[in-house]
Amino acid sequence: MKKINKIPKNKIKAAIIGMGIGQKHFEAINNYKGSKVLLICEKDKKKILKLKKKYPKINITENEYEIYKNKEINLVSIASYDEDHYSQIIKSIKHNKNLIIEKPMCLKLGQLKKINKLLSQKKNLYLLSNLVLRVNSRFLYFKKIINRNKVYYLEADYDWGRVHKLYEWRANQKNYSITLGAAIHMIDLAMWLLNDRPTSVIAFGNNNATIRTKFKKLSFAVYIFKFPNNTILKVTANSASVHDHFHHLKIYENKNSYVNSYLGSYSFNSQKKYFKIKQNYPDKKNRKNLIRNFLDNIIQNKKQEFSFKNQIDLMSACFFADRSMNSGREIKIKYLYK
Repeated sequence: MKKINKIPKNKIKAAIIGMGIGQKHFEAINNYKGSKVLLICEKDKKKILKLKKKYPKINITENEYEIYKNKEINLVSIASYDEDHYSQIIKSIKHNKNLIIEKPMCLKLGQLKKINKLLSQKKNLYLLSNLVLRVNSRFLYFKKIINRNKVYYLEADYDWGRVHKLYEWRANQKNYSITLGAAIHMIDLAMWLLNDRPTSVIAFGNNNATIRTKFKKLSFAVYIFKFPNNTILKVTANSASVHDHFHHLKIYENKNSYVNSYLGSYSFNSQKKYFKIKQNYPDKKNRKNLIRNFLDNIIQNKKQEFSFKNQIDLMSACFFADRSMNSGREIKIKYLYK
C-alpha cells in the first residue's frame, strides 16, 4: 500500500470532467468535510449554460487543460466518455492530481500498463475506479456472512435494462466493450466477495437483440471464470434486456446458498430453512460512500480497501475476458502484479 501525503481537512480542491454521471461525483465530493469542487469541464454547450446558472460560483469550462494547469486542484473526477479516460488519467497523473474515474479506467491493456507504470512513480497519488456495488448494503451483508473458502460456485448477472443508451455515444465509440462497460461491475463484485482473482476465463457473446440497430458491437455476453481453488464464477452482461436495471447474484456453499433476485433476497441452509435478507437494494443513497471513503483516505490518511492493485487486477481480468471473447477459447489470465 502506497503512503499518501496527508491533506489538510479543508484542502481537497476538485475538478470534474463530464456532468452526466459526473453530477453524482459532484454531490459526493462538494462540501464533504470541507472539500470543494472548483472547476467543472463539460463539452456540451447547452449543458454549460445550465451549469453556469446552477453553479454561478464554480468555474465552468469546456477546456480541460484549465484543470491540469491549476496547481490548486489536487483531485480530478473523470466522468467523460470511455475512450477519453486514458488520456485524461495520464495528464492528471503528470500534473500530480489524485483521481476518481468512472469505469472503465481505460480500453486497452497497453494503456493499463502505462497508467500502472506512471502512477508507480508518483508515490503520493491515489486512484479510485467508481465501482459502487462495493458499498451496497445487501452485498456488504453477503460479504460478511459468506464463507469464501466454502464457496464453490457464483452466478452474477447484470441486466442493464436501458437499451436506448446503446444508441447514443456507445454506438459511435470504436473500442466500446460490453465487458468494460457492463460485466466489469459483476466481475468486480465476485472478486471482492471472494477476496481473490480468477486464473482463467472463457467468454462468448452475440448481438442478436440489436443486430438491426446502429449498435454493431456485442450487446450480450457470458463469461466463465475459474479461481485458484477451482471455484467457478459465471457472469452475464445483458445490455439489451427487456428488464429493469438489476444485479442478480447467487452464491453457493456446501451447506448454504444466498440469492439476490428481482423477486427478493434470501439465504438458504441445509436444514431446508430460508430467511429473507432485508438489507437495502439498490441502496442508491449509499453509492456516494465509495467516493467519500476515498476522500477520507486522502484527508485522514486512512487505508483504502479498494487498493490500486485490486483495480489493476480487475482490469486485467476484463482485458483477458475480451481476448477470450475474440478467440473463442479458454485463456489464462496474466496479471501485472504476481
